[in-house]
Amino acid sequence: MILRHRYKIISELGKGGFGTTYLAVDLDLPNHPQCVVKQLTPSDPRPQVFQVAKNLFDKEAKILHRLGKHEQIPQLFAYFEEGGQFYLVQEFIEGYDLTKEIYSRSRFTENQTVQLLTEILSVLKYVHQQNVIHRDLKPQNIMRRKSDGKIVLIDFGAVKEIKGLTVIRGGQTTITIAVGTPGYMPMEQAAGQPKFCSDIYAVGIMAIEALTGVHVNQFPTDRSTGEIIWKNQVNVSEKFARVLDKMVLYDWRNRYKTVDEVITALPPFTPPLPSCRSWVKIVLGIGVTYSFVLASVVISNIMRMQKEPFSGTPTSNKLHANYFNLEKLLGEQKWKEADQETENIMLQVANRKSEGWLERNSIYNFPCSDFKKIDRL
Repeated sequence: MILRHRYKIISELGKGGFGTTYLAVDLDLPNHPQCVVKQLTPSDPRPQVFQVAKNLFDKEAKILHRLGKHEQIPQLFAYFEEGGQFYLVQEFIEGYDLTKEIYSRSRFTENQTVQLLTEILSVLKYVHQQNVIHRDLKPQNIMRRKSDGKIVLIDFGAVKEIKGLTVIRGGQTTITIAVGTPGYMPMEQAAGQPKFCSDIYAVGIMAIEALTGVHVNQFPTDRSTGEIIWKNQVNVSEKFARVLDKMVLYDWRNRYKTVDEVITALPPFTPPLPSCRSWVKIVLGIGVTYSFVLASVVISNIMRMQKEPFSGTPTSNKLHANYFNLEKLLGEQKWKEADQETENIMLQVANRKSEGWLERNSIYNFPCSDFKKIDRL
């Protein structure tokens, strides 16, 4: 299928109650870049409903176009109506959604969760500054972009109201379906009265999922208050627990009202391995061939490092390594053997050979002279 003689549908990416999403290519541009096409179908075919739906679609599409000026929100390339269907053409985000991080790994630490919250809230702050409520925040609608690892918010909810439009007595149109996803959608939103703190509620739920490893549908609730029960499943600081509790309060009037309030209340977090980034940069400066071998070892060891922030005092380490064999293996282009030799050297220099892996604190004991030696290889 080709829409507007320009957008060729390649495959279906997803289908839900509000419409279908396709992967497409733009035939009018050089190299036919990929894009995303969202198809929305009004459930009520009557002309008066269709006209209201069209007006709503135009309004929400213009908002999406404005939001797309932010680098962490997909750009809107086009919007149009064809054959009684409404279409949005948006930037294709290569990467994965947060279900991969939240549901497919071990539980997040408090530090990791605070970092994730900060990432999401920084983009959500911009959305709210545009007087827009996302209305469907959940792991599936937050992407981790492959090119730079940044969070990208997708699939804003307001435009989905088109699906729920119908005519009631007296000829008036109304929206019969609450936009959002059960579990992430608080009560006021389910009642058709979403607020900025409704988005904050959804973000808080995702944070608790990440911390506990429990899916939102499995959270027990207090029958007398409606609050979710989660703190018995994880060990976090009292300060952070209070922040999360306030984010997901049943009564919206008692929640944080703005994103800035949440960000201010969050405990500080330690950025992941800041020193190791410079470490990788040093290794990458060696050259294309050598850097591939050495960087692969550095990264594989970094991935095994512990996540706790460094709390000790850097110590002097007089243990240095012999690089003759590594230099010889690199010169002979024996990449696999050089890979293993580099790992052995790093463990030896960091005094972690008996453990067989590097911890975060190891970098503080890695002599600069050894960095320079690797850099010269």
